Amino acid sequence: MRGYASWLLSSPTSQPDDITRALMHQRTSKTKTLVVAIFASFLLASIAAALTGALWAYAWLAAELVLGSIRLVLMMKALAKAKAAQQTEMIVAPIWAGLTSMTLISAGCYQCVRSGVLPLILMAGIGLANLIGGISSRNAGTPRYGILLICILTLPFAVATILSPIPFLFLIGLQTPLYTAGMIFLLLENHKVLLDLHHLERNNRRMAHHDLLTGLPNRAFSQELFSDLLAAPCPEEASRKSKLTVFCLDLDGFKAVNDGFGHAAGDAVLVAVANRLRTSVRDGDFVCRLGGDEFVVLLPNIDPDQAADAARRIIVQVSEPFDVAPEARIGVSIGIASAPWDGNSADELLSAADRAMYAAKRRGKGGFVFHASVCEAPSLVPSDTAFAGFGPASYPQGAKSMAGA
Repeated sequence: MRGYASWLLSSPTSQPDDITRALMHQRTSKTKTLVVAIFASFLLASIAAALTGALWAYAWLAAELVLGSIRLVLMMKALAKAKAAQQTEMIVAPIWAGLTSMTLISAGCYQCVRSGVLPLILMAGIGLANLIGGISSRNAGTPRYGILLICILTLPFAVATILSPIPFLFLIGLQTPLYTAGMIFLLLENHKVLLDLHHLERNNRRMAHHDLLTGLPNRAFSQELFSDLLAAPCPEEASRKSKLTVFCLDLDGFKAVNDGFGHAAGDAVLVAVANRLRTSVRDGDFVCRLGGDEFVVLLPNIDPDQAADAARRIIVQVSEPFDVAPEARIGVSIGIASAPWDGNSADELLSAADRAMYAAKRRGKGGFVFHASVCEAPSLVPSDTAFAGFGPASYPQGAKSMAGA
C-alpha cells in the first residue's frame, strides 16, 4: 500500500529528493482549496437529502460530515507537522482519505443523476466542475494522484448521464470526457510550471551558496557552515579533539599553470583539486573555495594527529600530476588553526590559519603548519608535525614565532 501511495505522489520524471519533498508538501499549503472542496461536497449532499429525502442522500450527508472533519482537522494537521519538521517519510493516511472522499462524492453524484431530479443533476455537474478545478491546482505537485482523483469524480457521472432516460442528458455525458481531458492537461501544465519554479529556486540557492566552477561551498556559505559548526557542543574536557579545525590552503605553482597552459587549463586544475580535496577528508568535513586558488577545509571534532594525517593526504593528493598539464608541478601549503585554542569565531580561526599558511610558504611550500597558539600547547600538537613538507620533518627552531607571524 505504501509503495503504491509513493508512486501516486511521485513526479512522472525523476527529481532530486528536496524537490520531490517540496512537490509532495505543495498540497499542504492549499488549505483554502481543501476547505472549499469539503464545504461544496457537504452542501451538495445536503441539497440531495432535501430534494429527494432518500436514504442514500442522508447516508451521503452523514459520511461527508465525518470524513470532511477527519480530512480537515486530523489529516491536514499531520501533513503540516511533517512539513514543518522537514520529515522525508510520507504520511499515507491523507492520501487514502482523499481517495475515499472523492469516491464518496462520485457515488453521490451518480445517485443524483439516477434520481432524475433535474436541478439536483445540474448541481452535481457544477459541484464536480468546482472540485476538479481545485484538484488541478492543489495537486499540481502530485499529478498522478490528481489525475486519479479527476477520473474517479468524472467517469461515473459521465456513464450515469449517458444511460439516463432524461432527454438530451446524454450530451453532458459525451462532453464530460473532453472536460476531463482538458483538466488533466491543465494539471500537467500546472505541474510543469511548479517544477520549473522549484528548479529555478534550487539553482538560485545553489548559485548563491556554491562556487560555479568547482561546485564547492563559496565564501558566503562557508560563513554559515562556520556558525553551525561553532555552535555545536564542545568535546569533553579530557579529549584532545577540537570543536572545529580549519585548514587554509593555497596552491603552490598555480600561477605557472595559468601562464604556461592558459586559463582553461587552470580552471581544469582547480576542478581536479576540488575533487581531490573532497576525497582526502572525512564525510563530515567541508571543503570550500574562497576564490582564486584559495581553499578552506572545515574539520569538526578532530584531534591534532588526525588533522596532521588529513593534511598529509591532501598534500600527497594535490601534488599528483594533472592530466590537463602533466608537466606542471602543483603543490599546496596548509595553515591549521583549531577552536577554541586559536579562536572561537570564523574571523579569528581564518586569520590564525591564514598566518600559519603563510608560515608554511616561507618554509619552502608544500607543507603544513599549526598556528602558534596551538604550538604553545605541545600536548595538543604531534611533535613531528608542527611543520611538515612532502616528507617527515621535525619542527625547526624558530618555527613557533614564524607560525604566529
